[in-house]
Amino acid sequence: MRGKGLLVNEITKLIRENLPNVIRRDGAIASILSDEDNHIIERRDGSKLTGVSVINEDTIYLLCVDRSSRNQGIGASLLLQSEKHIKSKGFTKINLGAGRDFIMPGVPMNNSAQGFFLKYGYTHSWGESGCIDMHQALDGFCCNDCAIGDTIKGIKYRWAYVSDLDSTVNCVFDAEESFVCYYQDEVIYKHDSTTPVLIAETDNEVVGAIMVNFEEGLNDNSGTLDCLVTAQKHRGKGIATTLTTLGTKHLKDIGLHNAYLCYTYTDIADMYRRIGYEVCMEYFMGEKIIT
Repeated sequence: MRGKGLLVNEITKLIRENLPNVIRRDGAIASILSDEDNHIIERRDGSKLTGVSVINEDTIYLLCVDRSSRNQGIGASLLLQSEKHIKSKGFTKINLGAGRDFIMPGVPMNNSAQGFFLKYGYTHSWGESGCIDMHQALDGFCCNDCAIGDTIKGIKYRWAYVSDLDSTVNCVFDAEESFVCYYQDEVIYKHDSTTPVLIAETDNEVVGAIMVNFEEGLNDNSGTLDCLVTAQKHRGKGIATTLTTLGTKHLKDIGLHNAYLCYTYTDIADMYRRIGYEVCMEYFMGEKIIT
């Protein structure tokens, strides 16, 4: 029987060889794959892992078949087995990509995978909105008119402390409830966090937040900005733009060369473009009702 560590390494290798645009680093992927609640279905050619499905509750985190083994029905078999397992647990809907965590937020739309899932009855769950990743090379980024610690139009922008956790979570709950789980981890509010939280504050109330991640990206010279939120009653004041600008500036200031915005919406892509970001990946946010 293969050890969990070996299987995690095999799956990570399969991802890197077949899904090169996955932004999450190996450590984050390993943590997700090591979750005791995962159900993993393998396909092998001898000892070589040629296909895998990683399931967590009602979500298929990953369904990947090695390029050398495609068009042999492996993907279809893995999908049908995955659906059967999820249904056996009492769920009535299947999500592709993002659940309690994610390796990718959805199905990349730079290959034929979207058509595969459409064939099996999956639909895009975000309506007219799309899910995207965006990228910016930091060598050309410039921001000299504001800095972390500044108060701009009555809004102060600063790093959050552990004491700000509850107020930040309240803001996130108001703005985007699905992000609450990411902001509830006390570790990210500590002084040595590699994913510190940058907040916007007025009248002792957190009205916006963004996670500035030093340890994510396609390589060691990149970081990410994640889970941007603005409280509903404070939208239209430039808070999101300023948080993103300051977060990007920080990634450059600490010596990184590339910045990514992960798991975001096409609806706000124009705002990010004004800061210098461009779309590098779009995702099919698939779901399927099962009975």
